[in-house]
Amino acid sequence: MAYPRKVNLAVKTLEDRKGEEIEILNVQNLTPFADYYVVATAPNLRALGAFADHLDEAFEKDGDPIRRIEGKPESEWVIVDAGEIVIHLFTKEKRQEIDLETLIKKANSKR
Repeated sequence: MAYPRKVNLAVKTLEDRKGEEIEILNVQNLTPFADYYVVATAPNLRALGAFADHLDEAFEKDGDPIRRIEGKPESEWVIVDAGEIVIHLFTKEKRQEIDLETLIKKANSKR
């Protein structure tokens, strides 16, 4: 499947920084404010903050700055709002606890 440029930029940036378990979720039919969620795991709190910073730099350099970053690494979940895509960055433990992928897949299957 071909994804929009922003999704590809987010995934490449995370892959380049050793993001783990990167997943793309289609949320076009679930929310009016985003088309895709990109979900990734950071190996530690320091990397979690660094991933958000690198995404901010990559989107700025691409000429399409992100709207905002919500959360702090200490919360183990940082959200990067890049307009039609939202990037969710988790520690491994928080990602398992929230289980966003299962929630989205269940919601999509009910539509």
